[in-house]
Amino acid sequence: MEEKEVNVNVQKKGLSTASMVLGIISICMCFIPILNYISIILGVLSIIFGLIGIIKNAERGKAIAGFVLGIISVVIVYNMYFAVGKALKDVDDAIDDATGVSNSSSTKSNETKTIGMGETITGKDVEVKIESANFSQKVEPPKKDMFYEYYQVKDSSNTYLYLVLDCKNISTIDLDASSVANVTVKYNGDYTYSSFSTIPDDTLGFTYTSLTKIKPLTSQKIYYLAEMPKNIADEKDTPVEIQIKVDNTTYICKYR
Repeated sequence: MEEKEVNVNVQKKGLSTASMVLGIISICMCFIPILNYISIILGVLSIIFGLIGIIKNAERGKAIAGFVLGIISVVIVYNMYFAVGKALKDVDDAIDDATGVSNSSSTKSNETKTIGMGETITGKDVEVKIESANFSQKVEPPKKDMFYEYYQVKDSSNTYLYLVLDCKNISTIDLDASSVANVTVKYNGDYTYSSFSTIPDDTLGFTYTSLTKIKPLTSQKIYYLAEMPKNIADEKDTPVEIQIKVDNTTYICKYR
């Protein structure tokens, strides 16, 4: 009986040690391209083993260290790929805009239409319903897990105007979520603010549009966040327009 208890204690301590070792390795690998995919797996294992070690009260110091290192490595990799996805989308949007301006032989010129909140935009491959738009300094996903991604402005004098679009793929192939729309916000007719997009996720909170595919005849909510001075939200009498570009048409939705 005593020998069995010793073996159990050794196993518990082994999990805590494994958690710390995996956490250290995942931190070291999370900055290395391609290998940081493995870092996510090691980080998740480190979190799981560390949590077990904390609950079982076996070498709590190592278990806590592994648990924390695992969380840090996963967050670092997640943010790195989010930043890369956003940068690629910005470059893609810039190329599209440049091509649209310089290509005089384009068969279809850019159009502008007015649309209201709650209405639906029908494009070539997608139907886009404007669900809501709000000002907030902190944008949280509709569902939250123990650890989840959210967006909060770093400068307290700024805020987000975030738009929620419900997007349905009406084509016969998978649709890249990052290609659905391009959203900008215009304040008082003179000031323009670009946005970045993100996908609500039941586990992560938010995830990348660049890594998300919308399957045919299914819908996906996409958040578009534009950061701007907070006084824009406070000046309720000054006009704010949300410009949603789908295909070659820009739809203007008056927020106020």
